[in-house]
Amino acid sequence: MKRIAIIGMGAAGVSVLNAMAKFPEYTQMEIMLYSDSETFGTGLPYQADDTSLLLNQTADTMSIDPEDPNDFVSWISEKKAIEGAKKMHFPRTWYGEYLQDVLEEALAFLNPKVIKAEVTDLSIQADGKILLASAQGEEVVDAVHLCMGHLAYQDPYHLKGNPDYIYHPYPTYKKLDQIKNDSRVGIIGTGLTGIDMMRYLVRKRTGVQIHFFSDRGTFSSVRGVEPQLQLQYLTREHLEKERLNSSGFVSLSKMIDWFRLECQEHGVDLDKLLTTYPEGTKEELEMQLEDPGDLEKLQSIIHAMDFDLPEYWLALNEADKTRYVHEYRSLFERFRSPMPRETVTELLELSASGEVRTHQEIKAINGAQPGFYVSLENGKDVAVDYIINATGQNKRVEVSYLNSPLLNNLLNKRILQPEVSGGIQVIWPTSEAVSQRYGILSNLRVHGQLITGIQYGNNTVGLIQKHAYKVVDEMRKQ
Repeated sequence: MKRIAIIGMGAAGVSVLNAMAKFPEYTQMEIMLYSDSETFGTGLPYQADDTSLLLNQTADTMSIDPEDPNDFVSWISEKKAIEGAKKMHFPRTWYGEYLQDVLEEALAFLNPKVIKAEVTDLSIQADGKILLASAQGEEVVDAVHLCMGHLAYQDPYHLKGNPDYIYHPYPTYKKLDQIKNDSRVGIIGTGLTGIDMMRYLVRKRTGVQIHFFSDRGTFSSVRGVEPQLQLQYLTREHLEKERLNSSGFVSLSKMIDWFRLECQEHGVDLDKLLTTYPEGTKEELEMQLEDPGDLEKLQSIIHAMDFDLPEYWLALNEADKTRYVHEYRSLFERFRSPMPRETVTELLELSASGEVRTHQEIKAINGAQPGFYVSLENGKDVAVDYIINATGQNKRVEVSYLNSPLLNNLLNKRILQPEVSGGIQVIWPTSEAVSQRYGILSNLRVHGQLITGIQYGNNTVGLIQKHAYKVVDEMRKQ
């Protein structure tokens, strides 16, 4: 009997198992699931936590079922008695409950062996099979789906180990427990994690003053009500035709031309939008709340591209990838990863009251024992009692004390090979690991953030689950 292991049971691991449950062939295989007990079935982002932490995507984009795009919406209706949920934002922990319900159905159908322990080592045997080691012993399997979830958090100011520094803030009810009322709290990063921290603190602590620190002191954008539209220029067919005529590559300039034509097709004045909202300041957020204008259509165009983003990325040559990263990525992602309106409204209200302050250009952070002094490039020092790290994950994969033992072992053994754009190298779209030592490993498939340098834009559940389904379908035919 063929033995298949899934390492990691967050959104990617559940996606793989749920896809397996769509095919009767997998009932004839022995399936093994590895995960720590705390995040089994949820992963870190969707584990049990405070309900103030919201999904930044609307419910109609969050289905884990590749055959039913409204599966999460239906779950909300059934389990939470909320109708008309398609364009609503719900707590992350509710999404974790949904994932666990999907997982339970897949468990009942496939009856896998559940090992609630982390895999600490993986070796390729002489016969090509894979040896897995965990605290519960060793197992030999024929194939592995590597679904390790989020990469290690960055620690850009090397503060890990300081008792007043919260390196990894989830789950908030545990990690932020040490923060007292009437504290000054610094949050490094103005992305969605930083916003989560703000929402939690203002609900659970009194008298807290929050200081956001980032390179530019800016935020993303306001999520609008996106109209349904059909892409005319930014299509997969258009891209593949151009690749055939251009030795497999398409220039970034050509893609920008297509993007502009797409905006014109749908009546979006792109130049006006970029002039009106050039940076992501709080003043821009206020304007977006009052009158989004073409912003909603622009977001709809960008999100309609989601499932083809990896293809666009891989059609760029290395020089164009570098140019995109330096000149366009932050702008594109600002409109691609907007915040819910209610979150933006709260941010602006708290800023107006002085409870939230925003600073840019950190020069240094010095421990004051207790607390910290954050020195800014403008010469000012800001004193805070605690610092929360909301800088996000380090997408550059290398051996590091911040990594899990498994990832370090895979890198040290040259089973996995870093990708210059982030994550590790895989063959696309089969997700087969590319090993410097063993070549292409057809029985080691990699999912999620670990392949972000190949599967560009895979920070959405929709992209992860659709790809998992294709990989699982392809593997069953081997």
